[in-house]
Amino acid sequence: MSLLNGDSDKKLKLYEPLEKFGPLLSLVGFIAGVVYFCLLPHQLLVHGTYISENALLPGLVSSDIFSTDAIFNFYDYLKNNYETNGGKNYNADLIHHIFSNQLKIESYTQSFNLSYPFYASQDENMVKTGKNVYGFGRAQRADGTESIVVSAPLFLTGKKNKQTPNLFGVAQLFILADLAKNRPYWAKDLIFVVTDMGQIGMQAWINSYFETESEFIKGENLKTRGGSIQAALNLEFKDINNINKLEMKLEGANGKLPNLDLFNTIIRICKSLQFQCSLESEISENNEYHYYYNKAPVQHIPGILNTINMMFKQSTGVPNSLNGYFINHRIEALTISGSRIASEKNSKRSHQKQNVLSTIRIIESTLRSVNNLLERFHQSFFFYLLSSSHHYISIGMYMPSFGLLILPVLIKVLTLWFSIFLKKDSNDEKSTELSSSIMLNLFKSIIPKFLVSGVFGIVLYFGTSYFLMFGKKMNLSAKDALINSYIAVMVNILGMPIILKTLSTRKEHRNETSEKLKKLLVLLSLTIFVGTVSLLNFSLSFFIAIFYSPISLLAVQDFSNKFLRLLQQIALVLSCPLIYFSFLYLAYLNFYENFNILRNYDQMFQLLSEKFYDFVLLSKISSIWTYDMINLFLVPIWSALWLISFN
Repeated sequence: MSLLNGDSDKKLKLYEPLEKFGPLLSLVGFIAGVVYFCLLPHQLLVHGTYISENALLPGLVSSDIFSTDAIFNFYDYLKNNYETNGGKNYNADLIHHIFSNQLKIESYTQSFNLSYPFYASQDENMVKTGKNVYGFGRAQRADGTESIVVSAPLFLTGKKNKQTPNLFGVAQLFILADLAKNRPYWAKDLIFVVTDMGQIGMQAWINSYFETESEFIKGENLKTRGGSIQAALNLEFKDINNINKLEMKLEGANGKLPNLDLFNTIIRICKSLQFQCSLESEISENNEYHYYYNKAPVQHIPGILNTINMMFKQSTGVPNSLNGYFINHRIEALTISGSRIASEKNSKRSHQKQNVLSTIRIIESTLRSVNNLLERFHQSFFFYLLSSSHHYISIGMYMPSFGLLILPVLIKVLTLWFSIFLKKDSNDEKSTELSSSIMLNLFKSIIPKFLVSGVFGIVLYFGTSYFLMFGKKMNLSAKDALINSYIAVMVNILGMPIILKTLSTRKEHRNETSEKLKKLLVLLSLTIFVGTVSLLNFSLSFFIAIFYSPISLLAVQDFSNKFLRLLQQIALVLSCPLIYFSFLYLAYLNFYENFNILRNYDQMFQLLSEKFYDFVLLSKISSIWTYDMINLFLVPIWSALWLISFN
């Protein structure tokens, strides 16, 4: 601050180079940020994963599981119940019966209900009920102060897997529960949780375990508890017959990630058992580097694609499975799911049994590694990106790319600051006159326009329920009412310059200081907002910075040429948050989900409106702040940039 408030000659020495070389430095900095980010997965910058916590000792125990007969028996029993009576027999009561009567472990049920924050359709019930099951494998030689959770949903999560039973995942819980009964080496209690309604059931159970309140999810109080939860594994398997690879899901609520040691432990155990494992949907040119003594090669292009894939899922703030809700309570958790490598066609019964045995042994060995811990996970990274299952990018490596991306905005802020407050003439009377002029412009012209921009953010933040009430009166579904209302607000923002000009009773004279102050405040707001978000969710801040950094600089430029002004305004229209994030989502579907945009262009609006509705619904239910943060801060900033471009 001494530099900004000090001697005028010192400030002048900084201002002149900034004014002269600022545009060039901004361009070089932004390009350097993009190039540096793309080089992060390169072998010169990326690091191989390793175990930081020596107490984990992954893969050094002898398994107590020698046969697959029991797990196939449990699987067939669950499958028969699912296939009879239209699947109604496959429920929480069946799981509770197996835990308590067959396995003879301490088991309870928990009823819960979900009250929708807004209606979904005209005939849908506003309240849904479900039932969870939880059981305890008490450690015989411990005092019960610590525990590990192993969970599995009754049905797989995600729209692609809607109503697909998680038979193999639940069957594995039974094997582990039987293993926990009378083994003397367990130092922590094992808690087994089977959830109804997927993520909703898990939130209900976690809320009750930690006695936290939720406005929309109400669950029964738990009959009993275990100790402090050290870690959690969630198991999701589509089919027992098509598993020769494990995939891991890491992303938690609001972009949080589990400690890297937990992920590395599973990778190391898989390598020791010579079993394929990877990130979810990991792209790799060579899948044969999974043996214990082989060092996985660095693959640059697949590394970039894997990093962006992880960043997109993290940037939404929405957990991609049940593990994400444990991380809110600083419990390290991830989801293990089964998949099949298309190139491998071995489907013989012997291979199938071996894959099943390897899968359950990997989970057993992971639990026993966590069982070795004397304290919580703390040694490894909590902030990282993964370019592959064997390579990571730490926060110290990826943060400079963000700094370079936002550098052009910072340079422009400094340039505007000095151009407003730096005067070669140090006459006190002129300085006082300048300060009075700035304050007059601030209250007369600048603050009202910023308040108008802020009002739109407040309307979007508080207005969701009112949008839906209005849509219900118009006989619109909640999905259509929500997206149409949001579009209407965006259209109002675009029309605001014309409205303000019409309402203006007199012609305002263009004041250079006032215009610079407007630009300074909006660019400073963008910098503070993106910088703050980068500490909470780097991926979200990165996607905002890489687009809105050049867009904001374009918005504050004064073009006399009508064609250039038209291009400027078109760019600002396309930078509308709703349009930009819709484009990002479609690009993700095209590259990672094999959704052909050109062939399915007629389904795009329906797909986007459904995704938007699901995102808003989950944000309200699960306290995810991404939607609210964009409405309260990014939309007003974009609105202010739009208004500035018309001055």
